[in-house]
Amino acid sequence: MNRVIDFRARPNTLEWASYLARRNKAIKAGSGVVFSSYQAPEETLQGFVAQLDRHGIERAVFAARNRAQTEKEWSLTNEFVAECVRAYPQRIVGFAGLDASNPEKAAIEAVRAVRELGLWGVCFDPFALPGPPDDAAFDPIYRACADLGVPAVVTLGGWPGIPAPLRLSNPLAIDAVARRFPDLLLIASHAGWPFTQDMIAVAWRCENVYFENSFYHFAPGAGMIVEAANTMIADKLLYASAYPFVPLGETLQKFRALDFKPEVAEKVLFGNAEKLLARIASHLAA
Repeated sequence: MNRVIDFRARPNTLEWASYLARRNKAIKAGSGVVFSSYQAPEETLQGFVAQLDRHGIERAVFAARNRAQTEKEWSLTNEFVAECVRAYPQRIVGFAGLDASNPEKAAIEAVRAVRELGLWGVCFDPFALPGPPDDAAFDPIYRACADLGVPAVVTLGGWPGIPAPLRLSNPLAIDAVARRFPDLLLIASHAGWPFTQDMIAVAWRCENVYFENSFYHFAPGAGMIVEAANTMIADKLLYASAYPFVPLGETLQKFRALDFKPEVAEKVLFGNAEKLLARIASHLAA
């Protein structure tokens, strides 16, 4: 059985459950679509770690969310994530959430979150402003992450309820950022769906680009992720469940049933994330 690091799993504590309820309400109001029919039970942080144990997941990576200047319902503090990390430092890796509506302030917050709160990366949503990830306005954030030696997680995805044009989530923009900041670690979310083939190409050609699947490996057309991992990008894909949007254990079980080569499955489920986290830890310790 493969070891597992889940690169996008959040504890469904009161803080997260409240955030999730606000977010689903906003999505439904904007599109009439229920984002996820799964209702995770509210749990304590200890209960979340017990779930990780039950399903053989060694570590979970999750980020705060901050779009407070544009959409107040999209807010989950960096301090909350840091508290979770302090409680279980061997099991939880925390990334900061940035409100990129003011990139200069966001860059300052990135430094604070890493140096003072002990978080290991940042996450932001360019489309919320709206803008593509390669908009030069976001360069202060990318520059700060490159200087800190931590990754920038750029949220992509075509889910309903987001008023921004879908083209703003095209991962071809990640290619431009990667070329502009060759020393910056970039992690794209949600497999770049529905632009999955573009996401594969960007990860293949850019040494500093990784992506996580969230639950989009089950979306129509996303089967090419498995083929690409088996043939081209075995070292660039990170397993991510997207819990609590979907069940933690069931999603992992379904992912394991996909037709990955055994040696590729080991990399996707554990090895790639382990190497990436070790690289971040080494830089932060220097």
